Amino acid sequence: MGSCNSALMKPCLSETDIRYDANYPKDIVEQDINWQKLSGFFRVNLTNFDPVDGGRTKSYPYIPGVPATYDGPFDQGSQLAFYNHTIDGSRMIINRYYFMAPASQSFCQIPFQGLNAPPGLECGVNGNVQFAGLYAALNHENDGTLSMARSTGLYSLSTPSLDLVGSEFKLTGNDTYESVTLSDGFSSTSSIVFLDDDSATLSVVVTSTTMKQILRASTATVVRLTEDEFLAGIQESNTEYNVPVDRQMQSPMTSNEVSSLKGTFPTEEEWCGGLIEDASCTPTPYLEPDAQMKNGFIALFVILGCLVLITVGFLLHRNAKAKQKKRYKAHFVRGIAKNITIAPSAGMISAEELKKEFDFIDKDKGGTISRDELNEFVESGKIGIMEKKDFDAMFSALDIDNSGEIDFVEFAAFLSSCGSEFDKVNQEQKAMTADEKFMSASRRLSTMESGAVAAAALQVELVGEESEQFADNRSA
Repeated sequence: MGSCNSALMKPCLSETDIRYDANYPKDIVEQDINWQKLSGFFRVNLTNFDPVDGGRTKSYPYIPGVPATYDGPFDQGSQLAFYNHTIDGSRMIINRYYFMAPASQSFCQIPFQGLNAPPGLECGVNGNVQFAGLYAALNHENDGTLSMARSTGLYSLSTPSLDLVGSEFKLTGNDTYESVTLSDGFSSTSSIVFLDDDSATLSVVVTSTTMKQILRASTATVVRLTEDEFLAGIQESNTEYNVPVDRQMQSPMTSNEVSSLKGTFPTEEEWCGGLIEDASCTPTPYLEPDAQMKNGFIALFVILGCLVLITVGFLLHRNAKAKQKKRYKAHFVRGIAKNITIAPSAGMISAEELKKEFDFIDKDKGGTISRDELNEFVESGKIGIMEKKDFDAMFSALDIDNSGEIDFVEFAAFLSSCGSEFDKVNQEQKAMTADEKFMSASRRLSTMESGAVAAAALQVELVGEESEQFADNRSA
């Protein structure tokens, strides 16, 4: 019938809803060039605040199995981090390295039950580094929002479940990027605002939804680095913070280089429907529906269809009426032919003969033919049975003034409209043999006269016909 946006069809749904645009790019940067600003290497200086007193976050002793201690006694008030954000088509891979300086000597002198540092670390001497990862991809909403597939390392401590349904990364302005990470019992919200292409500010709030309190709030300055500066910064920080070799992280990070992180980097199957619906490798649920005709054209075609049906109905009705008229005219003329000799037209029959036929039908001699009298004539003429609907139509045609009675003028007027029927019966009579003519004349006269009068009239008629035939033969 046609495609959407054609002259007859409604606009494509993609004109008003970008989700239905099959040609919309499935590339993060192609959707919005401003995402490119978030891609690259960065040095991040964080300051963490205690939500209770507003001061800088204090150090914690080592308590095995408690994520908030970050594996030991380190300076929790400040952290140095290195961010590697990679945009690969429809996917964003976020690898981050968080360095913590050794705890202060004053903290290390506080007596604790058990250990104040994990095995292999010395309080006040060794610092630490932890890896954190987030993996996100464009979804089918085509609004620039990235759905998160999984969190890794340090981020999985604050979001212990790998189910990150509802977690997303989005561009809220030309220079502002926000992420919301949701998991069992925890919520983390962060915002990066670029001041220019190479510097930005960062704010983070981590909330425990089960304890209904903020666990940590952080602010940071962000500075762009080259890849060489990024790699050198990680190595220098390992040395500066005296991180034991067995705790240092490989950079750049891949999915299986650290045994504790094995299996956390999404597989291709997990990208493509296992964990999230990466728009580049999964079918969109937003398919352009079949083209729909514009309401105005629907109404037009309905009207045209009705007109066609009405016209066809009218033509069929008119044709049926015409056939009916031919039927009852032929029936009536054949009835007249039983009593008088038919000429090629009613006008060639004398008025006396027509009046005689009228009077014959008018049984009560009242000067008009009633419905019952006409019906008696039709049924007694031995010309076949006329259907009631044909008889009713014929009577209506004869009764021009709708008086319920047919006068002679109406009778003659009706017969004058039966020219083709008169001609057809006249031709049939001419083609009769002598015996057929004798039988027809006999039947005709027997309905009008009796005895010697009928016989004499019959003889005169036949002699007249033979004389006419003889004259025709001589002339031939």
